[in-house]
Parts: sequence; structure tokens; C-alpha cells
Amino acid sequence: MPKHENKQNGKDEKNSKIKYKYEISNEKFFINPYTFLKVSKTVNREEKEQPLESHTGVFVCRIYPKTPLLIPDVFKKKEIVDRKEKNTKNKEIKHFSYPFFRLGDNPVIPGSSIRGPLRSVYEALTDSCYSTARSGQYITARTKSPFLPGLLIKEKGKWELHSATRYLLPMKDYGARPFDKGKIFKYKEVINNYGGRVYFKRELKYIENRRGRRIPQYRVLDTSEIKEPGYEEGYYYIGEYINKKKYESIFKEKRIESDDSEVIEKCFEQLKEIQKKYMDDKINQKFVSPREPGNKDHHGGYKQVDLKKFEEANDAVLPIWYKKNTNKDKKVEYYFSLANIGRFRYETSLDEILGKQDDGRMQDDGRMPCHDVKKLCKACSLFGMVGDEEGFGSHIRITDAIFDGNIDKAIKTYNLTELRTPHPSYLPFYADVNDYSLGYDAAECNIKGRKFYRHFIPDYEALRSLDIKKIDSKMEGIGEGSFKFKVYFENLTQEQLDELATLLCLGENNKDGNLCFKLGHGKPLGFGSAKIVIESLEERNFNNCIADENEGAQEYYKYTKKIYSDLEKWNIHKEELSDMQKSIEAMRSILDISVFTNLDANTKVAYPYVVDKRKDKSQTPSKNDLASSKWFSENLKLGGDRPRYILNSSSTDINEQKLPVMELKEDEKRK
Repeated sequence: MPKHENKQNGKDEKNSKIKYKYEISNEKFFINPYTFLKVSKTVNREEKEQPLESHTGVFVCRIYPKTPLLIPDVFKKKEIVDRKEKNTKNKEIKHFSYPFFRLGDNPVIPGSSIRGPLRSVYEALTDSCYSTARSGQYITARTKSPFLPGLLIKEKGKWELHSATRYLLPMKDYGARPFDKGKIFKYKEVINNYGGRVYFKRELKYIENRRGRRIPQYRVLDTSEIKEPGYEEGYYYIGEYINKKKYESIFKEKRIESDDSEVIEKCFEQLKEIQKKYMDDKINQKFVSPREPGNKDHHGGYKQVDLKKFEEANDAVLPIWYKKNTNKDKKVEYYFSLANIGRFRYETSLDEILGKQDDGRMQDDGRMPCHDVKKLCKACSLFGMVGDEEGFGSHIRITDAIFDGNIDKAIKTYNLTELRTPHPSYLPFYADVNDYSLGYDAAECNIKGRKFYRHFIPDYEALRSLDIKKIDSKMEGIGEGSFKFKVYFENLTQEQLDELATLLCLGENNKDGNLCFKLGHGKPLGFGSAKIVIESLEERNFNNCIADENEGAQEYYKYTKKIYSDLEKWNIHKEELSDMQKSIEAMRSILDISVFTNLDANTKVAYPYVVDKRKDKSQTPSKNDLASSKWFSENLKLGGDRPRYILNSSSTDINEQKLPVMELKEDEKRK
């Protein structure tokens, strides 16, 4: 078995774990389940008066499932009794089975589940605002390379950032041994001392790392509360425990890095936001208070770091980790973190990113949601909006869609794997940027566009044969029959009426058409593809009134019903809809279910993944060795200062959308 020397404590240790490496596959490929549509970086907002000749009425429509629709009733969920596990806090995690949402005995798709996808597509087709964006949002990310140790120092209210040297404090609770002629320290003795002044005896030793390089190691041999001969002044840094961690730290001040109080205070806000995320158990699943020392499955959320106390103090010292970047304009940017390799926050807000034009200049509202009822984009004019002080009512109302078909035959139960949350911090998939060291703070950086999930056929066999331990939930779905619903509209212009009709059927009013919407749950697994067809239009005629001599003049609205064949007037090739036609065609790779349904045997629609290509499989690799996250981290390593592969924007060219799988192999050189 291969072995290495642990020269930090002067004792050889056997390492029976086989070393692995990752290589790009030349045989297997994947197409990411989501993509981004590149759209204009400007939004056309106009103030228009509604013409007198407006349209009011109702569309009668049907939804035809192309892949099963999953609309779970969360209030009627039942626990999957044979699917039990415990989280890192030793608490039981429950998994559930969800019936299809119903009203009475009828399966139903709520109108809100239809309205959302309709608006998202309409926003993209008409270069409207990003209605779901929220002001004041910032993106946080995990550091790709280690940050530097530093000290935030406040003297008489003035902030300074000083660089520091980190000295290793061996912890008995972590299984560390004392250095030669040194002392071992206990967790309970230091956990409440974060940022506290300490005097310590130190030494510098050079050790050989696993690559054979001599590197300096700064060691703590002893500590004292008072100044003694041979002891230096430092400050405790107590972090969170990670697997195989042996040491906490003492930071010793080196020199001043920055005395720009305004910049430093701004960066301090990053720490406050990051700590909130660490202490949110919905984000940090390992969060537990108090944590057990030496337990890799416990994370205390950096509760030991009292940021409020430091902020309110007039004189104080706070150990932190920092990174320094200089942009192309020679402007220095600082980033603060609570860990050597931890989370940090970008300084550029979502408002600023969505405010950028093609030339990089900022515009007043940019692509952020409309807020002035006198200047609205097309989507807000049709679907409504809520502004800073007033709102604008929607011109349309969408009813629930009621199932029409054989319920017992149509409903089936599907196994689902765990679905992922968005990770905008992964720049190669979410951002257009050249300088990856600056990321979202780079002047030219922008988001890739509007995010949509692709249409493709779920891998029914793989889901059906899932190991019980990999089933995250079960849901009833409907993949046949149809759902009938209505879209009521009021006071629409002729242009809005034409565009609404085109939107509903996406320009092909045929149940066998390929242009579809994504509805419901399970989109990343291929579920939720649906074709909408307009069956009829009933429009009110306001020009007819009947006078009643006894009760005076009264208006009676005459309904004019237009049947299916009359709807050909909204054919996508209608001259007035040429812009919509071009926009739908530009979205074909997103809307057309036929594009990614007939892939070759070596390509599938899936999240990035790793395949096991080891020759010797006598040992079981760790869960992390084959995790999807390995694809992302190795992709960054293979590219050097840039990722090897990025996610291309939406395209019907399958070869442009393919990305190679990572292969796990033995590393012969490291055995």
C-alpha cells in the first residue's frame, strides 16, 4: 500500500487510500437540464393610453401533457415509511409521497402554476423586465483559492486592515499531538476567546509536504495571559471543524494593508451577511448550536464570532481572512471571509448587474422590475405589477385547469431524486465574464440571460429502478388526457390580444405541436412539458344595447363566439406578429420538445456527473469522489485561471450544448 510521512508530528502514518485522478471523457457527454437565453440588456418601457376600441373576453384552452405533469398536494403528503435516514445532527430526515393536487375528486392545475410560466416566456419574447428580481440582492460564493490571514483593527473608531501570520494551535479534541517541546490545547479553553489578545511562544520549522517541497510551518508552543520574555502578542482565531482538522490558530500582526475605513466597513458588511447564511439551517444543513468539538458533521455557524460587539466597539481587534484583487482600472477590491477557504460576498449587487448595458454603462432601471406605472414594459402592461408606491392591475385572469380524461388510467406515481437549488456562484454556468478572479465584480461581467429548463423525456426506467436510499420523494403525475382552463382578458389592445393568443399556443395551435411550456415539479428530470391549445375565443361586443321602457336604458353585452378555425388569424406568420415570430424562433431550443429527445446513446440530458473508470474496483470510493461537485471543481482545475468548459447559451445545435463527463481513474504516479 502507498504511504506518506506525516512530518508535522514526527511520526510516519500509513495511508491505505488509493489516490485518484480525474480526466475528461472522450466517450460520454451530458447536456445540462437548464440553459440561458441571451436577451437584450435594455428594456423598452413605454407610456401608452389604452385605446377606446379595446377587447374584453375569454380564451378557452386545453393543456396536453407531453411528459407527465407533477402538481403535488403538499397538504396531503404521506411519509415513505421504508425511506428513513438521519442528518448530520442525528435527526431523522423524512421523505414523502405526494398525491396530485385535486379539487374534490378532479385533478387540477392551479391557475398560478400556469400564469408563472406564461409570464416568464412572454417576458423573454418581448424583452421585458426581470419581474422576479429583487433589489439589494448579493451573490455569495465559496473561495476557489485560500484567503490570507488578517486582522481588522479599530482604534478610536477608525478601521484598518492589517496582514497577519497564522500560527498553528494544536487541539487535543481534534486528535492533534503537541509539537516538540510544546503544549496541547483544549477546545473549551479557547472557544470563547475569538479575537482575544494572547501572548504566545512560537517557533518556525520547515517541513516537507507530500509533493516533496519544503514549506514553512508556524507553530504555537505555549500561551500566556501576560507578557513574558520570549512571548509574542497575537489574537485567537477559532474556526469551524472540518474533517481531519488538527489546529486552531493565533494571528500575529505583520503590517498595515489598508487604512481606507469606508472600504473596510463596506467589506465588513460582507461578513455579517455571510454569517447569517452560515447560521441558517436551511442553507447550512450542518448547523447546530452548540457544536461538538471534533465532529465533522457539526457546524456552529461561527457563533463564536461576535460581529455586533466588534462593530459597536471603539477599540477592538477581529481576526478574519481576506483576499485582495486589482481590476483593470487599478482599483483595489477586498473580500472578507470567516475561513481560509470559506464563503465571501461579491460587492456588485443584482441591481447593478441587471443595470448594465451592452457597452457596460449603467442605465436607470435596467432590467430590474418596473416600478413606475407610467412607464411599463410589455409584460407588466399585460400581467400587472406592484411598484414602489402603487401598482398596476393585471389585464388577464387565469382559472384552474380541470382534468378531462380517465383519472384511474392517467395517474401514475414516479420516483424523484433530490432536486438542486440554483448556484449562481458557479461562474462558468451562470455568468459571462473574462476575469474569473473578479467574477461578478468584473466590469464586463453579466448574467448569461434568462434561465429555462429544457424539454426532454425523463429516464423512466432509471427512476423506476432507483435504490430506495436515493429516492428523495414520490409524486403522482398525469401524462395523458388533457386539462381545460380559461384565460379571461379585459381592455386589451389589438396588439395585446394578438400577442396573448400567440403566447398561449406559441404560434402553433395544434395539440400535436412541439412548442411547449414547462409546468409543475420535476423540471430538471424531464417532467412538466405541456402543449397549450386554444379551443375558442368569446369576445364581448359593447356596441349592442337594448332599451327597456320600464326600467330605462340598460346595456346587454352580446357575446360573439369565434370557433377554432377562426383562430388561424393569429398564425405566427401574421405580419403584425413578425417580432413575436422571430422571438419564438430564437427560443426554439428551449420551447421545442423534439430538439433533445433523440440523442445518441452516449449523450443524455443530466446535471454534470462523474463515471467510475477505475480498473481496480476492490475498494469503494468515497461518496465525494463520485459527486457531481467534483465535475465543477475539476473543471476549474483543468482550465488554470479559467474553467476548461463553460455552459453555452441556448442553441438547437446539440454539439454546442454537449459537455464531457469526468472520469475517475487511478493515479499511477501517486500510488
